[in-house]
Amino acid sequence: MGGVLAAATEAMLPGLCPHCDQPLAGYDRGLCGTCWAMVLPRAGASCPACGTPVDEENEPCLGCARSSPPQRGTVVWGEHDGVLRSAILSLKHGGRDDLANPLALRLAVAVAATPWAASIDLVSWVPSHVLRRFRRPYAAAQMLAIEVAGRLDRPHGKLLVRHGLGRQAARTRARRLRLGRRAFTGSRSARNRTVLLIDDVITTSSTIRRAASAALAAGASSVFCAALAATPSPRRFI
Repeated sequence: MGGVLAAATEAMLPGLCPHCDQPLAGYDRGLCGTCWAMVLPRAGASCPACGTPVDEENEPCLGCARSSPPQRGTVVWGEHDGVLRSAILSLKHGGRDDLANPLALRLAVAVAATPWAASIDLVSWVPSHVLRRFRRPYAAAQMLAIEVAGRLDRPHGKLLVRHGLGRQAARTRARRLRLGRRAFTGSRSARNRTVLLIDDVITTSSTIRRAASAALAAGASSVFCAALAATPSPRRFI
């Protein structure tokens, strides 16, 4: 009886905003209205290939100028900082699935504004670490991809399998950059299709590049990528 009462009480109590811990109003979704007002898209120009901030619009970053990434284009919506960071962490680790839809809507609008959006045949996601899938059936990137696919009116499906037990989140930046080339394998369902790969956060771009390479190796005709946020690079402030 105590468990039933506790569950009923919790259901009747207002949810809390994961950033400011204030009660959510009945019309709030995921975050309170004040915090949603602080969730803003990243300002400035970005490299069209990898999404890294650059000085000039439509100009490649130095890394892509030296060596083009496997994906043909990348969209990054915001910075993994402040309220957006709290929202993403709550979606990934806090069980706040109610954040998937409003966050994905923002990313879908950014993707729809690109010149290549109309060419997308299939939306997929960068799979999470195998141990994390035991804790939650749906990873953040997968939830975002399903919502983005719906907004773009495109089919979605799993294309990639992740290998290895090492987690990128536990690694230094240098070790992230050395992510193995066989970290992912792709399925035949990617063959002859233009694929959009969704991830929640880009830190060094190593994961998204390996994932794009795997999709191409599986037969995708081309790959584009989109991420809700990117970790600010310390080099930008030096």
